Amino acid sequence: MNMPRGWIETLLSQNSSVAGVITAGGKASRMGGEDKGRLRVGGQAILSRVINTLRPQVSTLLLNANGDGARFADLDLDIKPDDPRGAGPLAGLLAGLEWAAQIGCPWLLSVPTDTPFLPADLRIRLAVGLREPTGAAIARSAGRNHPVIGLWSTALAGSLRRFLIDQGELRATRWAQYCGAAIVDWPDDPVDPFFNVNTPDDRMKAEHLASLSIRRAGAVVLPAGRDAYRLLHGFVTEARRRGLPIGGLLQQGGKSIGTPPAEVMMLALDTGQSFPIMQRLGRHASCAADTQQIALASVALRRAIEQRREPILVNKFGALEAEGGGLIDEMLNGMAEGLPLLTTVSTERLAAWLACCGGLCELLPADPDALWSWWERQSPQSA
Repeated sequence: MNMPRGWIETLLSQNSSVAGVITAGGKASRMGGEDKGRLRVGGQAILSRVINTLRPQVSTLLLNANGDGARFADLDLDIKPDDPRGAGPLAGLLAGLEWAAQIGCPWLLSVPTDTPFLPADLRIRLAVGLREPTGAAIARSAGRNHPVIGLWSTALAGSLRRFLIDQGELRATRWAQYCGAAIVDWPDDPVDPFFNVNTPDDRMKAEHLASLSIRRAGAVVLPAGRDAYRLLHGFVTEARRRGLPIGGLLQQGGKSIGTPPAEVMMLALDTGQSFPIMQRLGRHASCAADTQQIALASVALRRAIEQRREPILVNKFGALEAEGGGLIDEMLNGMAEGLPLLTTVSTERLAAWLACCGGLCELLPADPDALWSWWERQSPQSA
């Protein structure tokens, strides 16, 4: 995985530069010609599920649909048909790219209308995979590319129109190759996030998948050199106000509040016990991690897991964890126990974090609302 540059870090933290398009141009012949997005899965129309997942990740949203647009009037979305007609999914992508460029958005996030389990961190993960500021990234799961699920620079609009009209090429897979789109992998167990409903059998399977209770760790993605003390401290304070039995470890002190490294503490949220996790190496030397204190902190973390506190907070996935040490065993154990773990990770260690957790997490922007939205997805009764 390529490590993010400055322009990608903007995409990680903000959705203001990203528009979204939902492509619904197909005829759905295998479903009797009915709009697939109107089919219900888990008690909700698939299209409503797609909108609810995509809307928080973009600044504005377009529905690409052919025929009488009045049938979607209840959705309160801009609607734009294919242009050129008869060019398949790429025509919907082109409509989205040209619309996004017209309204001044440099990026477009595209998804089809028949995917009821889209990930809440689609924009962030695709942004991490981008290789250049005028490029693209598409999703892959179970070894299969999904070339209409992607993040695209709107600078590609002209190239795509020429690809469709001048070359007469309609295959989305060929377009992804042609424009050099990066490929970003997602885990497909227990649910493939890009499972699509094309047949009545698919719909039956989707109903089963929608009934599964799935919890994901949350990882706040931070630009290198930044920390999230105020963000996490605010989350802990609000969690306690709401009466949540939050547990785990919160770092106290450090450069974010102007204290020397030697004064950095790890605070156990259940007991208030502090662990000074840094030690001085000498009068003029720098500080190093105090492995004995980290071991004591790990005991506190294991206790919170055994008590099944929720959510479990671990201040960060840091250098020690990236090397297989620190608190990584306890973090993975909490996830294996089905507890909602919340942590932070810098962009420079993001690849190591995803490798450690097998991608079974949600990447989150450093925003309080994003943290609480994550928590509500892990604990629907709290919504």
